[in-house]
Amino acid sequence: MTRSTQVISLAIGLSIIFLLWFVFFQENKPSESPPEVITMKSHSLKRQDFSLPDLNGQPQAFSQWNNKVVLLNFWATWCPPCRREIPDFIDVYNQYKDKDFIVIGVGTDDQKKIAEYVQRLGIDYPILVGGRTAMKVSYQYGNHSGALPYSIIIDKHGIIRYRAGGLISKQKLISQIEPLL
Repeated sequence: MTRSTQVISLAIGLSIIFLLWFVFFQENKPSESPPEVITMKSHSLKRQDFSLPDLNGQPQAFSQWNNKVVLLNFWATWCPPCRREIPDFIDVYNQYKDKDFIVIGVGTDDQKKIAEYVQRLGIDYPILVGGRTAMKVSYQYGNHSGALPYSIIIDKHGIIRYRAGGLISKQKLISQIEPLL
């Protein structure tokens, strides 16, 4: 075995050890507030128009919410971080809805499950149902890893100002939308 082959083997071995350490010891650590993952600012992407059905099966064009600050949130009923952040979204929506702010929830699983969950939580912002189509839309909005939840904040001019794959805290959401109102 040559010296360069030994170095490559050592590097691969150390990488595997680090990955295993991270998976087994870091991901299982409890934390007060879960980290936001795949968080990035985006000032170059524009709103993409799409149409998905609402809970009544009626197609809803995303363009109807033009000229508003929009939190577009892709979620599923089976997703624990999704379920954790929705009550905060309800609060923020009710706090800022009179200031041209809207939350659009896009459920990615079964329509019946989504409708039951919406009713149980009392979600009062618009909910669209999309399944695989919704995941294609989230991909167009930069969610190339298929993360859920996936949130996008779009300003009144249609520019994407913030994207986050994973849980977004109430404080982070407010800090992102207030300057845009």
